[in-house]
Formats: sequence, C-alpha cells, structure tokens
Amino acid sequence: MKFAINYSPESLRLYDKGQIHFDLVKLPAWEDAIKAVKKEFACYVHFPLKVGRGKGVIDNETKEPVKWKKIEKMMRQTGTEFVNLHLSLPSKHHPEIPKNSLSTVHFDQVLEKAGKDVQEAVKHFGAEKVIVENEHDGKGRNLRLNTHPEIYHRLMAETGCGFLLDVSHARIAARSLGVDEKEYLQSLPVQHIKEIHLTGIEWFGESHIERARTGGLTEKWISRISETWMDHLPMTSEDWPMVEWVLASIRSGEWSHPWVIALEYGGLGGFFGTFTDEDVLIEQIPKLYSLIHTI
Repeated sequence: MKFAINYSPESLRLYDKGQIHFDLVKLPAWEDAIKAVKKEFACYVHFPLKVGRGKGVIDNETKEPVKWKKIEKMMRQTGTEFVNLHLSLPSKHHPEIPKNSLSTVHFDQVLEKAGKDVQEAVKHFGAEKVIVENEHDGKGRNLRLNTHPEIYHRLMAETGCGFLLDVSHARIAARSLGVDEKEYLQSLPVQHIKEIHLTGIEWFGESHIERARTGGLTEKWISRISETWMDHLPMTSEDWPMVEWVLASIRSGEWSHPWVIALEYGGLGGFFGTFTDEDVLIEQIPKLYSLIHTI
C-alpha cells in the first residue's frame, strides 16, 4: 500500500529538501501538471469525472461528455491504476425526485441512471479498472440518495466496479444525516475498497471565509462552502483518531486493502492554493507516512 499527497509546489519543494516523504503524487487531470511532475516523481491522475444523470460520463472541468482517448493517454503517461468516477446527484438534475426522498421508486430511478453511466466506463476499461467515489450532500444541494450506502453497494454489485472511499465525504454525510460517523463508514461497501482519501474537516466559518476572500475566491464560490463542514483542510485533534481507526480496520482485514491512501490537503490555485500551509505539510505528512506504512 502506498501513500500519496496532493500535487502542490510546496510539497514537492519540501520533498526535495528532505523534510517530507511520500510514495506518489496525486495529480489533477492537467497535461502541464503531468509533464512537470512525472520526470521526477511517481504519480497518478485523479480524474474529474461525474456519473449519475444517465447521460454518460461527464468531464466536470469541461462540462462535456468525457473524451476517453484523453483519459487513456493520461493513464499511460502516469501508470494510473484506475479510472475514478464521482457519483454526483444534484437535486437540480433530478427535479422529479424530492430532495429528501428515500423511496424505492426514486432509488431505482437513480440507480438505473448511475449504473448506465458507470457501465460506459466499464465498457472501455473493464470493471476491475473502474472505481466509484462516495459523496456527501453538498450543503444540501444533492439528493439525500447520494449519501445512501445502499446506492454504492448496488453499484458495486451490478457493475463489478470497485470503491474509492473518501473518509471525509463519509463523515460529512454522517453529520448531515445525524448518524454516527463510524457506523456510517461501516455501512459503505468497505470490502470493495481500492483507494482511500483522507483530509481534515473543519466548520467553514468566519476566519476561513476571510482567508478565502484574501485569497481571491469569488463570493459565489465562498457561499457554496461557507457555514458548513468542509474537507481538504488540516487534520485536527478530532481527525487523527478517525485516521487511526480507518487504518486499524484495514489492518484487521475488516476492510479491503487499498492500493493507495491519499492525503487530499494542499494543491494549486483557488481554494487549494489559498489553504495550503507549509507548516501543516511539514507536521502532518511525516505522521501520516509513518502510520500508513505500519500496515
């Protein structure tokens, strides 16, 4: 099992200085990033691909149907193991379904559309190369079904794909549902895990909003994430025990063994660049590296 970090100039600089260590760099699907990193570092690509509307796999950066040749090229360039898909169910894309509905009829409608989209990727790469990531409620913008564990179990069963467990997404989903975080995590298809993402979680309040404004984020963007639980932030004293519990679940064999665990803190531009702090990287990456490599 390998440990990956989000691509950021700060992380690569700290690695070159010998202040942090990691096995892989997790890259956005950007050609310039791939060219800049792959010469010196082992890396893989995390793709911005969404499923769930029944209209095929959508590239979230272009908002257009995915161009598979582009994906295939990036996979070859970096040796990326899997094509990752995000199950995204904004209520605006499903006006016929009440936002909080958990009815069997609506469940089946969503599952049929999502399954159709996932099968498109399976057709191109084979089920063993496709993984689906869990999502939270998007500050109430997504259908409640987006957080329903059974959706993910059924997708795995019906398409044969694997599971990308985003621990922070699961914890935020649990909080929105008012259920225990560990119980919610256990209810997901943890025996199908192929990859895991970790971050810290914080309430995105006034101090975060001010930092976002100083960093040049737009008010529209800030409004999407303010006054709610936000991931992609530093680990806090509440986050470390959860990380240790996740790793213990893998070590015990209760959860399947992922090929990589990635820290999704730090990055380039926008939110990620604004909230990247070198001191956090220096403190937290070595600790995570050590914990993960005890498994």
